Amino acid sequence: MKKYGENAELPQDKRHFHVLKHSIATHMLEAGADLRFVQDWLGHANIQNTVIYAALSSRSREDKARKLFLTMPRY
Repeated sequence: MKKYGENAELPQDKRHFHVLKHSIATHMLEAGADLRFVQDWLGHANIQNTVIYAALSSRSREDKARKLFLTMPRY
């Protein structure tokens, strides 16, 4: 992870498997994965720990929607 993180020019504190795992979880939720599935995949005993990622993906979706609506042609 550290080698690939360095190649990708990631900050040193982000060159860990744990960061990659949680980034993947966020992307899975953005793609429509079930929250309980992601909870199990991450190994979270408490769903509240996984809900944080759902909030992050919701914010990302909202940002993408705003950008899309701002670039849509007006008739």
